[in-house]
Amino acid sequence: SSGINAEWPLRPGFETPSRPMENLRIGFLGAGNMTQAIAGGMIAAGVVKPAQISASARTEGGLDGVRKMGVSGSNDNLEVVRDNNVIVLSVKPHILPGVLEEVKECFRVGQLVISVVNMTTNKQIEDMIGIDVAVMRTLPNTPVRVRAGVIVAYPGTHCAPSHTELCSKLFQPLGLFSVLPSEDLINIASGLAGSSPAFLFMMVDAMADAGVRMGLPRKVAESLAAKATEGSAKMVIESGEHPIQLANNVCSPGGTTIEGVYRLNRAGFKGTVMDAVIGSVEKSQGKPMNYNY
Repeated sequence: SSGINAEWPLRPGFETPSRPMENLRIGFLGAGNMTQAIAGGMIAAGVVKPAQISASARTEGGLDGVRKMGVSGSNDNLEVVRDNNVIVLSVKPHILPGVLEEVKECFRVGQLVISVVNMTTNKQIEDMIGIDVAVMRTLPNTPVRVRAGVIVAYPGTHCAPSHTELCSKLFQPLGLFSVLPSEDLINIASGLAGSSPAFLFMMVDAMADAGVRMGLPRKVAESLAAKATEGSAKMVIESGEHPIQLANNVCSPGGTTIEGVYRLNRAGFKGTVMDAVIGSVEKSQGKPMNYNY
């Protein structure tokens, strides 16, 4: 829609700006977990300073998390839109229409609106705002908080290359950033990269529980499980080998690892993981859920 060359396949980008973009003011509509993850990552990466960020929430208690980071908190959505040149929509999909109806008169051409709202297209947001403001739909996952996230994006109708460049400068230091060739692919990325941290946290927890069951102290078991997961992911990224080949490399004939692999396969491990990702994608696409297995 904007004539921007999409980056595909995904390319990592960890370049940190040489200094904060001092004239930038970023306002988050919503102050929940995703806002805290993105704002925290940007501050840690040196992209912006805490004083350049503000966030709104309906209650004072909802602002506690952002205020602990030094971010300005407000109960006034209109103030956040008026006082900032980049507006990040960071509320639940069912709340977004009411929020945009409240603040739409405060938007102005020249602002960049970045949406992290799932299941909501650029056109839907453009129609709700009602003026020709640049909207960039993105999907970050929560590990952006520790600068190890995944962020995919797609520009809206009124985005210029400069808007995509600004979005890239904000998000590249937080992990793997890519502009997708089609907006429809964001729903797929949501199920794969957006939801999968929860699946991996569950995997780490299950591995740690097994360690505790067999006699390891809880903290030791959690650290070993988490570090093993981190190292394995890094090998996939850096080695260029297929994940199954990396798994086969660990499996000695008749050894301990192949015994564990056998038990995972007997329990339908791969199919279960695939089903979880596919279910998350289909939910993101708005398809009805069918639980008749």
